[in-house]
Amino acid sequence: MSATAPTTPVMRRVWLIYLLVGTAVLGAFLFVPGMRVGPLFNAIAFSAPLAILIALRWHRPDERLPWILVAAGQTLFVVGDVITYNYERFFGTEPPFPSIGDALYLSVYPFVIAGVLRLVRRRAPGRDRASLIDSLIVGIGVGTISWVFLIAPYVRDPTLTLVQKFVAMGYPIMDLALFTVAVRLVVGAGQRPTAFHLFMAAVAALFVTDGLYGWIVLHGGYDNTTGFLEGGWGLFYLLLGASALHPSMARLGERTEEQEPTHPRRRLVVLAAAALLAPAINIVQTVRGETTVPFVSGVIFVLVLIRLNRLMVDVSEYRRTERALREAEAKYRSLVEGLPAVVYIADFGEDGAWRYISPQIESILGFSPEEFMAGAKVWRERIVPSDRDLALRAELQVLRGEGRLQCEYRIRAKDGRLVWIREEGDAVNDDSGKALYLQGVMYDITELKVAEEQLVRALEAEKEASARARALNEMQHSFLQAVSHDLRTPLTSILGNALTLQREDIQIPPEQARELMASVATNARKLQRLVTDLLDLDRITRGVIEPNRVDVDVTRVILNVLEESAGDDHPVRLAHHGAVMGHVDIAQVERIVENLVVNAIRYTPVGTPVWVSARREGDRVLLTVEDAGPGVPPELRERIFEPFRQGSEVVQHSPGVGIGLSLVARFAELHGGRAWVEDRPGGGASFKVLLPDGGAPEPDPGLNGYAGAAVEAAAPAGPPAGGT
Repeated sequence: MSATAPTTPVMRRVWLIYLLVGTAVLGAFLFVPGMRVGPLFNAIAFSAPLAILIALRWHRPDERLPWILVAAGQTLFVVGDVITYNYERFFGTEPPFPSIGDALYLSVYPFVIAGVLRLVRRRAPGRDRASLIDSLIVGIGVGTISWVFLIAPYVRDPTLTLVQKFVAMGYPIMDLALFTVAVRLVVGAGQRPTAFHLFMAAVAALFVTDGLYGWIVLHGGYDNTTGFLEGGWGLFYLLLGASALHPSMARLGERTEEQEPTHPRRRLVVLAAAALLAPAINIVQTVRGETTVPFVSGVIFVLVLIRLNRLMVDVSEYRRTERALREAEAKYRSLVEGLPAVVYIADFGEDGAWRYISPQIESILGFSPEEFMAGAKVWRERIVPSDRDLALRAELQVLRGEGRLQCEYRIRAKDGRLVWIREEGDAVNDDSGKALYLQGVMYDITELKVAEEQLVRALEAEKEASARARALNEMQHSFLQAVSHDLRTPLTSILGNALTLQREDIQIPPEQARELMASVATNARKLQRLVTDLLDLDRITRGVIEPNRVDVDVTRVILNVLEESAGDDHPVRLAHHGAVMGHVDIAQVERIVENLVVNAIRYTPVGTPVWVSARREGDRVLLTVEDAGPGVPPELRERIFEPFRQGSEVVQHSPGVGIGLSLVARFAELHGGRAWVEDRPGGGASFKVLLPDGGAPEPDPGLNGYAGAAVEAAAPAGPPAGGT
């Protein structure tokens, strides 16, 4: 249908306005004194073809010819009325019988009948013998009454000429023909919107009014100046115009598939009553001693036999079809219900009803088919909100003809489980391509999604393991290089000095010999420190080291370490004076201070000052080693305490093994404390170690005379600090 229906509410209801106003004018014509004038009635009659032309422009139906034929016939009706009611004014005499008006009146029927037949053909293009026979049975049954009471009297009237008889009989015969084709339209296939009912009411008004007019004329004549039959004809005009103005008029000519009668019992009662009319009339005529029409009963009897034969064929065919359908349904139902998926048929839209859903819905979502089909909200509200729009959009794409439905979404089962669903479906269309409903399949892909997630996690874990393996390999390589460097350098010095001292061919001055021996001792201590660090890290990793706590002056421990670690290239100072007592492991505290000082010297430029301090914070001792170097970048402040980790820039002249700061952190953890690094006020790095103890012992007065000056220095430019 290519109709462009009225868009405003007033235009959509113009048919009702037309009908109400027209009925009011018709009532005024019939009952208001002085209003019964010919032009007013002609205006009512002419409104019908005018309304049809307007409706054709508004609604633009695909099939326009039926309405054009009806409008042409109605126009002839109006012209006939104008001539008949104004005959004396036009021709100066009373209208004869037959007159020009009779010719125009009778010519109305072929146009209207042709329009109705065109609608019948348009609505049901195929052959429909059953509807044709039914309409003939009804038409002949009613025609029997018309013949006996309206037509036969003219045949037997000796006062009429042959032409007058034909014209007089023409009116009931034409009415009967129009009635029969109207019945054919009613019993045939096709939609029955409001316009259809208005059109049928118009035909009924014309048929009844014409029948009453024929009866009155046969029994004394009709005076159109006082009679009320104009009301029936006026209703015919108005109902016809209203049916055309109604927006549903465009659907009257739409093609439809062949379908079974909607009210078969009612149709059977009407056919039975129509078939009995002829015998009943013949009985009445026999009782009255009038002429009967027995051949009519014979014709109806033959039509009934033909119709019954057709019904028997239809019943047999129906039974065969029904049996085949039952077999096919049982076959495919068992196939569908055996699938490991949910098969469904549903209407479109958020509120579309479920027409069918297979029992697998219970094994997948926990709902019985009846529970799930109770309403569309069960499906819609169970979908995870973030997936709901995706599922609804996929359905709308199918409705718009944009391909198959394919989507994945999560839905809550009856017991609260989250189920992954993959849905695939297609629209089922009618002959015109309009989507009627959706049929498809829902697959439970939860296990597949879980497997996908596990695979993704496995791949990520594999990537992480590969990255860790590469990192460990790189650390191993760096570690071996650092260990070989830290072993080879002091060993080379020790070996060189020892060989020099061993030679007897040269005379070494005592002062130089002492320097060589001091160098041997210093490098031996480096070797000892390296080996000790490696052994300590191994023992800590295996959990075989526990702190041997004693009460000690931590400041004295720091002084001992600084005396052994003193160097000429970095000034190292104690930034605190006074005793700081702690309940700690002396050896581990020494290793902490020593590694922190060595780290500060290793990763700061030559000449950079280093400060060491200790102080109590409640029941804990805080060790601090600060330098005026470049500091430690924030992203490295946790990593440098991991084993074999170094800063972002390795010092080439002293690469380091990468375990010094790791031991600092491990020793602090053995004491129940922690180690960390932060920025030093004024620039540089500030390494801190917090060591809890069991209390604060009395200070040793032997250290009260020691004073170390705290020095504040700006950090000189240099490479970024790191940790070993």
